[in-house]
Parts: sequence; structure tokens; C-alpha cells
Amino acid sequence: MALNINLVNGRSIHITEETYIIAWKYQSSMMASNDDHYYLDCIFKGGFEDGKITEEDEENKLEGLISAADWITIGKDNKNSLKTTAVLSITRD
Repeated sequence: MALNINLVNGRSIHITEETYIIAWKYQSSMMASNDDHYYLDCIFKGGFEDGKITEEDEENKLEGLISAADWITIGKDNKNSLKTTAVLSITRD
């Protein structure tokens, strides 16, 4: 299994079953007890195995994760996040 996340800037990110992904969803709350009303909730952390992705639907599961998330980080030690609206397409190798 190998997929490519193709970005609007022309860059591609190679994804395999070993690729570690962290995904966040934007949240806000007027009920927050402090002045920080805007934050991100982690909605996924792990690899394809952690997401119960099978050989037949790995592309669909990645599309679903990207659609549900506002920000993703690809790779366990990566310090850069990617806004999911920058994703143009997902292609299979």
C-alpha cells in the first residue's frame, strides 16, 4: 500500500502503512473558563493499523480522515502541521 497526498502547491507527501499521522479538529467554546475560546482537539493519532484501515478501503479512510480534520501532521517527529484545505487529491502508487 502506498498513497500520495497531493497538495495545491504541487508538493506530494508519500504515505505508507508505517506512516504516523496526527489529525486535529478546530473547536471553540464560549463556555471556556479562560480567555482561550479557540483550540484544536486531537481526533486521530497513529498509522493505518490504528485506524482499522483494510487493504480495500485505505484510500477512502485517508480521505475521510482528511475531510474530518482541519490540520494534520505527517510523521512522528514532524513539527510542521498541514491545513487540510491544502490537499488537492490523493493518488495511489
